[in-house]
Amino acid sequence: MNTSIYYFSGTGNTLKVAESLKNELILLGQQVSLIDIASTKDIIQNDTMVIAYPVYGFNPPKNVIDFVRALPNGSQKVYFLKTSGEPLHLNDASSLALIKMLERKGYIICGEYHYIMPYNMIFRHSDSLASKMLLTAKARLKVAAQEIDEGRRRPILMPLRARFMRVVCKIEHKGMALNGMLYKVNKNKCINCNKCVRLCPNKNITIKNGKFVFGSNCLGCARCAFQCPTDAINTGLLNFLKVNGSYNFDADPSIAELPKFCQKSYQRYFDVENHLD
Repeated sequence: MNTSIYYFSGTGNTLKVAESLKNELILLGQQVSLIDIASTKDIIQNDTMVIAYPVYGFNPPKNVIDFVRALPNGSQKVYFLKTSGEPLHLNDASSLALIKMLERKGYIICGEYHYIMPYNMIFRHSDSLASKMLLTAKARLKVAAQEIDEGRRRPILMPLRARFMRVVCKIEHKGMALNGMLYKVNKNKCINCNKCVRLCPNKNITIKNGKFVFGSNCLGCARCAFQCPTDAINTGLLNFLKVNGSYNFDADPSIAELPKFCQKSYQRYFDVENHLD
């Protein structure tokens, strides 16, 4: 069996999960290609395709939708791997638009896997909780890899409330593009490393006449603000939700405290022995 994992990762969380899935599939004897949606136009026609993405406002990022829309007709098995900062079932319908497009093209939708990883926007999780999230995802991925290797199908449940939130929050795609034009750079903090320009997946940040210019093609992935070494980027109307700086995934997970909201949902998710699916 050969599997292609096509992924988009704003600040690296989804990539960590996709890499872990790749490693598990290799242990099962598979040949696996790990391909960044943001930097390739090549489509590898393997037996199975995994589409990995972070959930943005109960939907996939716009570039993931564009990627699926541009896929040729096919007949491969497709699985979804998605990450979010909370285990809410309101995220359950995020893949619906992708499923509809893929089914029209002839692909076979086989299942979906949802993993919790730390926020890169809204608020900052603790490093110990981030470490616990990654360890839990890796434990759960063993089951996912086995099912994908065997070509098993699993139902994708999409409750009405999740479908409603997906539709309501689709406006985020246009909203993020507009808000992205309001981004600014604090000249007193900026060290002119141009890291934000290099890292932007949509090439939305340029320098003209010595000034940073933010275009109208922002995904809202937060990569520029999250990775800025001096926290110099103001993210417009959403600046109060900004998270800056990488997480330490080597922190002690045993001291992790759950967020004050959705504690029961988090606890069920972390109870790996009883909820590996």
